[in-house]
Amino acid sequence: MNAAETAAPVQDHHASAASGEIRPALPRHLDFLFEERPLLPGEDSRQYDTLLRTVVTQVKPADVIEAIWVKDIVDLIWEAKRLRGWRVQLLTQARFEAATTLVMPILEAQNQNAFTPDFEHRREAEALALGWLNGGADDANALLDLLRARGLTVTDVTAQAFRLKLAEIERIERMIASADHRRDALLREVERKRAGLGRHLRAAAADVIDVEPPATEAVVAAQSRT
Repeated sequence: MNAAETAAPVQDHHASAASGEIRPALPRHLDFLFEERPLLPGEDSRQYDTLLRTVVTQVKPADVIEAIWVKDIVDLIWEAKRLRGWRVQLLTQARFEAATTLVMPILEAQNQNAFTPDFEHRREAEALALGWLNGGADDANALLDLLRARGLTVTDVTAQAFRLKLAEIERIERMIASADHRRDALLREVERKRAGLGRHLRAAAADVIDVEPPATEAVVAAQSRT
């Protein structure tokens, strides 16, 4: 069996783009590179496919190596997107905790019943904080009144939330920066590889020009042979 028979057939994925294919031309045995999606439960596969399609169209990987790099680039973009979403969710959760903590002293001071357990005050504070975060007008007004009683505002709630989750946010920021750095490094590798190919092609063209005889010499040589 010769090399042509053993080589894996190449699929023209660009030709089938209208049917939903988003991969570049690749040997069939490497299709799995683009079939695996790094998705967690609840993440939208359509968003990932759209991102993959967009990057493939933009970069236009020319061979298997570039295709592998493109897949890694897309996965790193998706990872950074996920981390930024987690950062927002962490702050939202922290605002709930911060609002609860900041209004509890006022609720305790207003309630003169010594037999009311602390968990009742927390339950009331959590209900107000949850209603405020969900956009409830009555809960928002009540919570703001309690904050004003302590000389605080919504900005203080956000600052307290940030303080509560500062270590986690800093860790997420480092992870985002790492994903962005690796993405940019891969993009530079693609550019460097293509620039290197361009240099090799120019050098090869120069070598061909150097070995070609001048036109007049070629004519003389042809005439002497006749």
